[in-house]
Amino acid sequence: MDATQTAPTVWCEQAVKLLQSARKKAKKMSPEELIVLKKETHEELKHIFTERSLREEIAEDRNLRKTKAEESDLKKKYKALQEQVELLERENLAIRELQKDHDTHIISPNTGLGTSEATAMVILSDWHCEELVRAETVNGKNFFNLDRARKRADKCFQKIVSLTKKEQQDVTINNMVVGLLGDFISGNIHEELLENCQLRPMEAILFAQSLLESGILFLLEQTKLNLTFVCHVGNHTRITKKVHISTEQGNSLESLMYCSLKQRFASEPRVKFIIAEGYHSYLDVYGTKIRFHHGHSLRYQGGVGGLTIPVNKAIAQWNKIIPVDLDIFGHWHTYMHMKNFVANGSLIGYNAFALSIKADFDVPKQAYFLIDKRLGPSIFAPIFVDK
Repeated sequence: MDATQTAPTVWCEQAVKLLQSARKKAKKMSPEELIVLKKETHEELKHIFTERSLREEIAEDRNLRKTKAEESDLKKKYKALQEQVELLERENLAIRELQKDHDTHIISPNTGLGTSEATAMVILSDWHCEELVRAETVNGKNFFNLDRARKRADKCFQKIVSLTKKEQQDVTINNMVVGLLGDFISGNIHEELLENCQLRPMEAILFAQSLLESGILFLLEQTKLNLTFVCHVGNHTRITKKVHISTEQGNSLESLMYCSLKQRFASEPRVKFIIAEGYHSYLDVYGTKIRFHHGHSLRYQGGVGGLTIPVNKAIAQWNKIIPVDLDIFGHWHTYMHMKNFVANGSLIGYNAFALSIKADFDVPKQAYFLIDKRLGPSIFAPIFVDK
C-alpha cells in the first residue's frame, strides 16, 4: 500500500476494479452465467466492505484507548500540580506568619547569687609511668614510654586547671580534693615487668614523684585553690611477693612517696595530705560521705554484667559497717561513673595484659567532677590526657 493512500481509498479502488472486471466478463456470458457472476461479485463486494468496517472499528478503538490514556495522564499531572500549589500556599502562609511581630521576653544573663559553691574532685591513679607499651602489641591502639608518661601527666594537670576555671564561671570553687589512688608505677611484682619496665622500682617511684610534684606546683601557681590530697597505695608498688593485707601500706613504695610529698609541701598552707593507713579512707564533702580505696579488693572475673555487679556487691557489704554516698577507686583502668561510685581510668592506657584478659578498651583518662554544696556529685568531665 502507498503510504500516502488511506484505507478507505484503497477499498474503493478495489471495489471499482472488481466492478470493471465484472462488466468485461458479462459481455461474453449467457444469462445463466450472468446470474452466477452477479452473486460472486456481490459476495466479493460484501467481503471488501465488511473487512473495511472491522479495520475501521479496530482503529477507532485504538484511538479511543489512546485518548483515554492521555486524559488519565493529564488528570494525574493536574492533581499533582494542584497538591504542589496547595503545599506552596501553606508554606507561603507560614512564612508570612513567622515574619509578623511576636511577643518576646528578655532573658537576663545568669550572674549567680554568690551563694552557690562546689568542690572540685580529681582522681589520679594507675599511671604505671615506667612501663613500656609498644604499639604493635596492642594493634596500634596505644603507645607509652617515659616521654609519653611525662606528656600525659602534664596534659592531665593542664586540663584540671582549665576545667576548674571553666566551672568557676558559674559556681564558686575554693577547694579541690585530689585522690592519689595508687599504682603510679608498675614495679616488679610480675616477672614480665622486669622486661617491660624502663626503670627499676626505686627509680620509677622517684620519676612518679617528680611528675606529681610538678603537677602540684602547677596547681598552686595557676589557681588559688586549697588542695587536699587523699593518698592510697596500689597493689603494684609493694615490695613483697604477695599483698600483705594488714601491713600493705608499710610494704609499699607509694607510702614513702606520699610521705615525701607531704614533707615537701609541709610549709604550704593551701596543701593538706591525708595518707591512708588502711584499705579505706573516708571524707565528708558538704554532707556527701565518700569512701576512697585503690580498688584491688574488688573481685571481678569478666562476667557479662561488667564491673558494676561486683562493685555494688562490695559496696553493699562495706556500707553495713560505714555507710557512704559514694565510692571512689581505680585499679581497673576503665573510667565509669554511676550514682554510687566513680571508677577511674588510667594514664598508661590499653596494654598487652589488658588485651590478653579481654578487658574493655578505654583510652587514657582520669576522672574529674564537682560536688555541689546543694546538689551533691555533678558535672562529670573525664580528663582525656592524650589529646
